[in-house]
Amino acid sequence: MPRIAVGMISHETNSFSPIATTLSSFADERIGVLEGEALLRDFAGSKTGIGGFLEVGAAQGWEMIGTVAASATPSANVAAAAHDALKGKMLDHLRAAGKLDGVLLHLHGAMLSENANDAEGDICRAVRAVIGPDVPLLVELDLHGNITAEFCKAVDGVFVYITNPHIDPYERGLEAAECMARILSGELPRPKVYISKPPMLPATINMRTAEGPMKALIERGDEWEAGPGIVNVSVFGGFPFADFDQAGTSIIVTATDPALGQRCADEMGRYAWSIRDDFLKSIPKVPEAVEQALQLVAMGGDKPVVLADVADNPGGGGSGDTTELLRDLIRRGASGAAACVWDPAAVQQAMKLGIGGEGTFQIGGHAAGDLYGAPIEVQGRVVTLSDGSFTGWGPVVRGRAVHCGPTARIDVGGMKLVVVSIRQAANDQGYFRVVGIQPEREPLLVIKSRGHFRADFEPIAQTIIEVDAPGAANPNLERFEFQHVRRPIWPLDRDMEWDGQ
Repeated sequence: MPRIAVGMISHETNSFSPIATTLSSFADERIGVLEGEALLRDFAGSKTGIGGFLEVGAAQGWEMIGTVAASATPSANVAAAAHDALKGKMLDHLRAAGKLDGVLLHLHGAMLSENANDAEGDICRAVRAVIGPDVPLLVELDLHGNITAEFCKAVDGVFVYITNPHIDPYERGLEAAECMARILSGELPRPKVYISKPPMLPATINMRTAEGPMKALIERGDEWEAGPGIVNVSVFGGFPFADFDQAGTSIIVTATDPALGQRCADEMGRYAWSIRDDFLKSIPKVPEAVEQALQLVAMGGDKPVVLADVADNPGGGGSGDTTELLRDLIRRGASGAAACVWDPAAVQQAMKLGIGGEGTFQIGGHAAGDLYGAPIEVQGRVVTLSDGSFTGWGPVVRGRAVHCGPTARIDVGGMKLVVVSIRQAANDQGYFRVVGIQPEREPLLVIKSRGHFRADFEPIAQTIIEVDAPGAANPNLERFEFQHVRRPIWPLDRDMEWDGQ
């Protein structure tokens, strides 16, 4: 019976985020830090990457060994102690497991720690040192990963999300595990991994996979996969807010034919460079976006207008509490708007006041001082209090338990504020429903998310307006003072040339 170890250490690191990332950042998540049998029990039957690993393992009759599963909401560079502790736990479980026939890991690809810029590469090299050179190591990653050549040398196969919004981690987990089964049965020769890194650092705002440059790249990769010798072509748009010299776009090819694998990666890299301008996107600043939204609301319609505060996306390292967009809406008396914001102190105040209580609240603007907007002083009435727990039914969350911590609905004039205690992007309608708001009936929704919210909100929205507001995940990269990215790099160096090598 083949013995396969599984594990997950996942963090998308935003070096400009005002939120620190410590070991407790991982422990505060829904699953905490799971180890061993607890990992296997928690993920069994789930529509997750590890759930996909376990499903194939059960069908194949494998003995599954749990190592560590830990994830944290995107935030600043991971503390060295946290990285070392999580990696150490994984290695301890691998050593204790004894002889293994394979390892399946669900990582992110854009994790940057204080002592390892290429955190996934560091983890996989350490895993390889424990399991030896002959055990297959296959990895599932997010398409926003910043991939390095050193990482590629440590692994035998890479399987990236092909949807953005990310609704396919489970399917990619199935794909990786099915590849492992083919390797173990001898049906597939053990592959290797090849990389191309065009000098591109595009913002994530235009990396949707239903349209645009990512769709074109993925479709070209599909053509390569249709031929012999290519197991998988993984397109990584990259994550520009992880400030290190390997951040940016990469093409990763898993292949059994070395010459074909590198040729595929190189050709795909040159193609990505040729369509680089398609990643550029201009979005309106706050006054223009709010005016546009309010005009649409005034015209009526049976679906809400959505203002997406993409720059403060907690799913990209935003604090979730910036105030410029909310301030403008409140100033204009935007009656009928419903918005989500992170503010544990305001929730505690609301709980003390109780339902129906009224008071003066200082909303948002706490995490980064005045960098992204000061707190907003408002007179508010507490309408609903909740434990913030619900089961998500949208495509991104897919039946998983969601915990926002103590949550309050505070009405400010005609606005409904959903104030949560645990920072996360509102990528499911449940973030509104948990306090009794029916989002499809609201004229205007304000959501702090870059794109994953679209999977659940686009079907109910009249239109979605992305907003250029202050925040740690603003798509205008010229707002940031990069210290470590390689230069020249597009689009920071717009006029640069590249010969494809």
